[in-house]
Amino acid sequence: MKRVKVDNSIGEPLAHDVIQYGPKVKKILFERGHVVKKKDLNKLKNAGNYYVYVSEDDADLGVHEEKAATRIAKAAAGPNVTFKSPTKARVRLLAESPGLLKVNLDLLKKINLEEDFVLATKRNNTGVMEREEIASTKIAPLAIGKEELDKVKNLLEENKPVLKVIPPKIKKIGVIITGDEIYEGRIEDAFESTLTEKLETYKLTISKSTILPDNKKKIKNKIIEYKEDGIELILVTGGMAVDAGDVTPDAIRDTKAEVIPRGTPIFPGNMAMIAYLDNTPVLGLPACVLPDQVTSFDFILPRILAGEKLTKEDIAELGHGGLL
Repeated sequence: MKRVKVDNSIGEPLAHDVIQYGPKVKKILFERGHVVKKKDLNKLKNAGNYYVYVSEDDADLGVHEEKAATRIAKAAAGPNVTFKSPTKARVRLLAESPGLLKVNLDLLKKINLEEDFVLATKRNNTGVMEREEIASTKIAPLAIGKEELDKVKNLLEENKPVLKVIPPKIKKIGVIITGDEIYEGRIEDAFESTLTEKLETYKLTISKSTILPDNKKKIKNKIIEYKEDGIELILVTGGMAVDAGDVTPDAIRDTKAEVIPRGTPIFPGNMAMIAYLDNTPVLGLPACVLPDQVTSFDFILPRILAGEKLTKEDIAELGHGGLL
């Protein structure tokens, strides 16, 4: 590989993709291997390429950036993770199923401390959809030595996985919608449709749904009934604030469920409640789940679905990044 003035590159194959950037523009102008022609010179210069790298023999490149990125992606992909063919020297890793993304943060840091290697992921414990991009990788130079590449690849393979997706383990979900105004028909319920949409992300549906008044005993009894009927996750909506008519938190406590936190360090959604009735999770959802696109529920749900039993420490850690 050699660096030459673009005027002297006619007849030579490009050793890399040439990308044109501009306001709202990012496109491949010429792909790697393109043989430069005289008519290409103005396009190259207009894109700021007065010098280019050319190669008459791929052997002088070492391991090309696209091949290197593909090998890193293959080594990085854990359970339920796949990857696409490289574009612009970058390989994108995708979730093969919906679920919870788990990232080995220590291993990820080690990879990114290696010179010339880049691996970026979505945040650990993020809920992801099927075929959603969850990570991307590339190398900084146009090519990398085989020894350097093998070092990183072996680091990934010996400590794998750096990332994986855990599909939902919970299938039967029950919803208890509370509120005198809904129970009496004064307003229409909006919670069921909202929760249906959120669960569709994970290819799940609501197994049971009921509307109850703000009556502590009725809410408590329905939670217990759902558990006895085999419901694996119970969502109780509304009545989570400190208004005089809000009884949902007390109803959850009255079931003798273990309350992990009353309140989460995430805004919006700080009034959510997480509890376990034996091993069945019971979530109290505040009204902000309706108007706000993302709330504490969106952070908690994928972890619950993956079968994690959340602790007070788990919830406390959500305060970092909890201001949405």
